[in-house]
Amino acid sequence: MRKNLHKLLDFLRKFRKKKHPPTSLSAERSNQIVRQLHDVMERQRPYLNERYNIKSLADELNIHQYQLSLFLNRQMGMNFNDYLNQHRVKYCKELIQNGAADKLNLKGLASKCGFHNRNTFTIAFKKFTGYTPSDYTRRHHNLHNISNN
Repeated sequence: MRKNLHKLLDFLRKFRKKKHPPTSLSAERSNQIVRQLHDVMERQRPYLNERYNIKSLADELNIHQYQLSLFLNRQMGMNFNDYLNQHRVKYCKELIQNGAADKLNLKGLASKCGFHNRNTFTIAFKKFTGYTPSDYTRRHHNLHNISNN
């Protein structure tokens, strides 16, 4: 029994090592991925799709999903969800600032920005701005009213 357990553990260690090919990317390839990421996010705005996932983005960039995940973690300092949510929050701030969010409740605003639910939206918004969406909106309206007077 003990011998079989050791064989199984050895097999699992070897399997883990062979799971993915090497993950180091050249500086040129890293810069190319950064440009592609920026281009996809700015032009196509896939983050507005609630169901968008890392596989979809990896396919668009023509890299493996695990490579994209590793790249985002090491080069951008965040996981895929944070990367996506950062873009969603930026878009939401733009909507608030240009008045396009005035007629939406929090759930509607969350959905318009690609969030699946209001709670995730509020947590992400606060993480990237320091404010809840409601506080940010109030603050923006107050600053806007002061500058117009």
